[in-house]
Amino acid sequence: MLVVAIIAVFAPWGFYLGGHFHWLPQWQGVGTMHAKSGKYVVYVYFYPTSSGQRIVPESAVKGQAYVCSPRHEIFRMRLGGAMRRGLNLNTDGEKIGFYMHYRPVFTFSQGYDHRPRLELRGHWQNPNLVMDDHSSIQRNFEPDGTVYRGGGKERPYMAEIVPVTIQPGSYSDFQAACKGP
Repeated sequence: MLVVAIIAVFAPWGFYLGGHFHWLPQWQGVGTMHAKSGKYVVYVYFYPTSSGQRIVPESAVKGQAYVCSPRHEIFRMRLGGAMRRGLNLNTDGEKIGFYMHYRPVFTFSQGYDHRPRLELRGHWQNPNLVMDDHSSIQRNFEPDGTVYRGGGKERPYMAEIVPVTIQPGSYSDFQAACKGP
């Protein structure tokens, strides 16, 4: 309860993500990206957190994401992100960005490969997030939908930009979309 009270004081917008009140300051949703390499389904779950920045603090979020590749392979991801500082309760129209990287279930071992690393940028169009991948699908996946394991210099930074609208949804919705055609 103390954490919820602290968020109510310092990040009250967290209770209104997506345009309506939530008892817990969090939001989750599902979206589908149609890239040249196939269909990618993304699930995001996030909540307000402190940004750790003292000079120019942001309205920071963190949480988890899952990405389903065209090969129906599911990647568990660590999610972080930010919106501008000083948000009102209404996030409609506000810009938001996410970064996420692969994180295995057992993370106590060092040296695991963090790929894929994805990035989403966009804005709230309540209750949805309208975003694009900033070319991160193309940088992190091969044309057959497998994770790219080569060096970064061999890939153009900006190429195909894939749009995605993330709508309110649950992990069960994500699983169903991943299994679908």
